[in-house]
Order: sequence, then structure tokens, then C-alpha cells
Amino acid sequence: MDIHKKITDIENELARLAQQKQQETAMQEVLPLRYELNMAAFAKYMPAIHDFFKEYQPARPFRFFCNENGVPNILWLDDGVSLYGDDPFSEVQSQIAEVIEQSVLQCIDFVPQWYIDGQIHIKYNNEISKLKEKSALEGLRLNAALHSDIPLALMYGIGLGYQLGCLYEQCKIKNLFAFEPDLDMFYASLFCFDWHQLLAYMDEESISLHLFIGVDEQLLVADMMEALHRKGAFWSASYFSFCHYHSPKLDALITQVEREFYLLKTGWGFFDDNIYALAHSHTHLQDGTPFLKRWRDSRPFEQVPVFVVGNGPSLDQSIEFIRQHQQQAIIIACGTAVSALYKAGVKPDIYVAVERTKSSADFLNILNADDFIKDTVFLSVDVIHPECKRFFRKTGLAFKPNEPMFSMLISAFGQAFEYDNIEFSNPFVGNTGLNYAALLGFKQVYLFGIDNGYKTAGQHHSSLSLYYNDKQEAKYQENLKNTFPAPGNFGDEVRINHLFGLAIHNMARVLRDYPEMQCVNSSDGAYIEGAIPRRVESLQPEWPVLDKIALMDEVMATCFQPFDMASFDFAAALQVPLFVELVDKFRDDWRQVACEHNAVLAMMQRHHDYLLYLLMSRESHLYRVLIGSMNYFYANIISLMMSQVTAEPEVLAVKIKEAQAILELFFEDSKVMYADAFDGHDTTYFTGLDVFKR
Repeated sequence: MDIHKKITDIENELARLAQQKQQETAMQEVLPLRYELNMAAFAKYMPAIHDFFKEYQPARPFRFFCNENGVPNILWLDDGVSLYGDDPFSEVQSQIAEVIEQSVLQCIDFVPQWYIDGQIHIKYNNEISKLKEKSALEGLRLNAALHSDIPLALMYGIGLGYQLGCLYEQCKIKNLFAFEPDLDMFYASLFCFDWHQLLAYMDEESISLHLFIGVDEQLLVADMMEALHRKGAFWSASYFSFCHYHSPKLDALITQVEREFYLLKTGWGFFDDNIYALAHSHTHLQDGTPFLKRWRDSRPFEQVPVFVVGNGPSLDQSIEFIRQHQQQAIIIACGTAVSALYKAGVKPDIYVAVERTKSSADFLNILNADDFIKDTVFLSVDVIHPECKRFFRKTGLAFKPNEPMFSMLISAFGQAFEYDNIEFSNPFVGNTGLNYAALLGFKQVYLFGIDNGYKTAGQHHSSLSLYYNDKQEAKYQENLKNTFPAPGNFGDEVRINHLFGLAIHNMARVLRDYPEMQCVNSSDGAYIEGAIPRRVESLQPEWPVLDKIALMDEVMATCFQPFDMASFDFAAALQVPLFVELVDKFRDDWRQVACEHNAVLAMMQRHHDYLLYLLMSRESHLYRVLIGSMNYFYANIISLMMSQVTAEPEVLAVKIKEAQAILELFFEDSKVMYADAFDGHDTTYFTGLDVFKR
């Protein structure tokens, strides 16, 4: 043995330990000072974070330590495991280098949609879509776009935060969603990472950080939706994601976010839909159509069983049960399910529809069952086409909360507004049926044919419905290309698409909001959280026969009343001059903006901020009218710019100019349409209805 080398090694180790002790002593002095600076910064920029952590007591014991490099690390005392190794800075630098090198940007590719004559949103969004080459968005790497601002990033796990400094040294992210389910971990980061410097930098550069701390899994999607819409849903047009560290809790969160992130990219609405909404809602109010009252006594209906009947394939398995018990329950026919009930000879008590276009009324014309449904009550939303009402003996409507008419009225009346809204009526009419059952106070609800998915391409609706011919052959095959698996109601899997996913999510939200309502799902389709799966053959009810006409008359008298038109000046509230001024401002900004990536993104954020300001004002309906189309247009243009991210600046400038010219046409047309908004009823026949005529 080399005794001299051994002595040298021991001396070096003692020196290292002495240096580490000195660093830890210095660290212990710095940690509380950094915490104070960070908390002051959070008090300024994110006061809710400050308030939550100002007296926070960790649930899991830990201590800070450092090596001779002086970088604080964290050691969990219950299992003796530290978050980082010997050199936290080196670790995060390597991680971010790998993220930059390997990440692929996920970009929305808007393909041209079927154009319906007169709809300016689809017309002009299609024109923008045609400006880009789809292939340019496939496999677009983050490291090819570092010279441009990145619209959105998702970071799973904050840890002690060191990677944030490295990340922003490498690229500028306009919006960062950072998820940290471990409250203790985030609390520790307040002592270790210079949050105060990062927050000041982000404020100075007008870039956004949204922290999802101690995430509630049930509220996660709703929280993400709220955060994204507050910043602008169009930012989801291009994003990347990475995981900072792994834990069982964080891995479960990643799975949920990646599975449900598509919900943030659907259902934005668009301008033409909002013009229809204003016109149709105004007509209903003028007609004296009763609307759902905010204060109503629904206790008399609590124990009445309700069948919410959708047009899914599994309705065929339940139709005999429904027929046998039709006099003992209120039957809600959801949209085209009425055609299956018609063939089965089962009269619905309530018919619900949600689609605002003229197709809702045209379908009832094609059904040609006026005598069959004349005793039925029609329940729907304020934006429904007015022609639908003539088929039914009574009509009741509820305001949709994210539509311009409700925003206009609630801004004017505030807490004195006497009418309720239906929050989860979308995206399918089955959602409307379930939400109405809850709103009317029914506490025994049964779902039949609410499949929300496919088992095969040929089984997409009930074979009794107008989607099938007299031989019960499907009139078309459903394309399952863009579907993905979801848990089945009875333990297997079904194929769903993004809209079915949204429908399932919204039904679960209704059931969570009405825990006292027992909902039995006898549909052989997708599983709905909160509903009790029970096959129809296992149901053995003992219900009395109902006087259903009298019961529905009581429901209508108790829960609905007309609006007093004399109480409100609709023409003045429309604020046409302000709409014109706002649209002209957008147009002028587009004319003047520098035709380069970052300048356009900055302008988009300003435009969203203008609309967000209106949302908080008495003119919040203007936000509702414009926000959907602005999100789609701006997301489409972001995708266009990302498709040109490696092109020469002159090429990108030409594309931006072409998009600007298309937007200008939309701005001009929108001013004309908005000036006559209350007359803007949908008058177009949807040729897709021809499938029901065969």
C-alpha cells in the first residue's frame, strides 16, 4: 500500500468535507433570505401562491444539504433519498440540453372544413389553412425553432426549480404550464431557486407562467381550461412537454394530462355560430318563450324516474324495457333518438335538442311524426333554432352560459337576473338531456343508448333510427380512423373521438355537481364516472303509473317563465359602434405589425388582452362573439408560422401578409353581419340530413 497516497486521499477528503461544511453553513444563512425574496415576489405577481405558502408546514420531513459546490439539494428523511445527485446544476443543464435536442413540437394542423354557404368563419379559416404545407409541421423539432418564441410548454415536476433558469437561457416560451403535485417539493423550491428573478424577467418580457401546485385530479382539466382560456386558447397550436423528475404521483398526473389535453383544443365556438345565437335567442325572448327560472321548487319531482334516451347502438338492447315501463317514467328523447322511439311506438315526454342550426328543425320535418310528438314538451337552449318550437305543445329554454345573450343579460342585471343557465349541454344532445334532468330536480335517472363511442364502424346509432334502412342496414359506415380506446361501461373498451371524450367529461361534471342524483347507466358504451353501470336485464323496478301530461304541466309551470322584454334595451346593448371600433383596431394592428414571428405573437396576445378586458366589463358579450374565431384564426396562423420556421424571413413575411389579407376580409364582413345580428337566423339547409331521406 502507498501510505503517502492514502494520507493524501484522506487529507483531500477532509478538505472536501471542511469545504462542504463551510458551504452548508453559508447555505443555511442564504436559504431564509432567498425565501423572503421569493415570497415577496409571489406576493406581487402570484398572491394566491404567497398566501398559501406563507405559513405552510411540510407534511413530509426533509432537510437541505449541499456538496462542496454549494448548490442546495433536498433529502427526504423518511426514505433517505435525495432529489438530485452530487451536482444539481450539472444534472438540470444536461436534462435541458436533452429536452432542447430531442423534443418535437406538437402543432395543430387545421385542414379545410366543409364550407357551408354564408359562414364567413369557415370560409376564411379554410383560406388560411391552404397557405401552409402539412408536411412542414410533421416532426418539427424544438431545436429548429429556438430563434422564435415558443407558444406553449408543459413541464411536469418543478423540483427545486433549477431547470427553469436553464430552460429560459435556451429558449423563450410565451406560456409555460408547470405542474407540481407535491406541495412539500414546491415549498422547498422557495428556499433554493431564485423565483424572484424569474418572475421579474417574465413580467419584463411579457411571458406567462401558470403553476399547477398540489393538483386536484378531478379539477385538473377544468383548471387547465380556465388557465389556457385566460391566456388565449390559440397558444395550444404549438407546444412541447417534458418531465423533470419521476414519482408515482407525478407519473399519474402526466398520464392524465397527456390523455385529456385534447379537451383544451376543442369547442372554441366561432363568429357565425354566435350571430345565430344572438338572433335565435332574441327571437325566443320576443316570442315570450318561457325560460328556466333561477329560483324554482323541484322537490315534487325528486322521486320520479327519468329515462334519458340517446341514439347509441345499445338502445336496441334497452328498447323493450323502455316500452314496458314508459307509463312509469318521464322519457327524455335526445335528438335523433326520437326516430328510434317513434319506430318502437314509445312516446317521449320531453324532446331535447342543442344544435343551433336550422338542421334541428329540418330533422323534425323529415321525421314527419307531428302527431306522435305533438303532446311532447320541447326543452332546449336559448340558441336553438326558433322553428323547432312549432312541433311541440310546450317549450322551455335555458340560457347557455358561454353565449353572448346570457353574457349581455347577466352583465346588465347582475344578481337580480331571474334566470338559470345550463352549463354542460354540449357537445352532444345526450349531455343536454342529462343536464336538464339534473336541473329539474330529478334524482332517479337512467341512461339508455348514451354510448358515447363505437364498438364497430357499422354500429354507430340505434338500428331503429333513421340512420338505418328498413332492413336495419346502416346507411353509412363510421370512420374510426381518428378514434382511441376508452374504458367501457361494462368493463371492456370502446372507441371514442375527441368530441365523445368531451361528452363523457361533461357528463361526469354534471354527476359530480349533483351528488344527490342517482344515475344508472345501462348503455353498453363508454364508462361515465359517477354513473352506476347496470345492465338493463338486471333492472327490476316497482314504480307507480304516472299522469305524465299533468306532471309535465306542473314542471313547466313551476320551473319556467317568460322574460319581460320591456325591461331591457337590446338594440343599445348590442353595442354595434364598439364592435366596429374593436374590429377596426384589430385590422389596423395587422396592417402595421412587423411581418415576423415574435412580433405577430406579441400582437396576438395584445388582442386577446383587449377581449379579456371586455369579458370583465358590461360589454362581455363582445368577447363571446369574437373569441372563438380569434382563437381559431390565431392558432391557424401560429401553425402557419411554425410551418415556415426554417424558411427565410422574406418567405415568412409573404405568408403573414397573405394571412393578414384574409383576416381583413373577415373583419369587414363581420362588421356587416354584427350590425344586423338579431336578424341573423340560420336559413341554410344542411345537405347531410339527406341521409335520413333514403
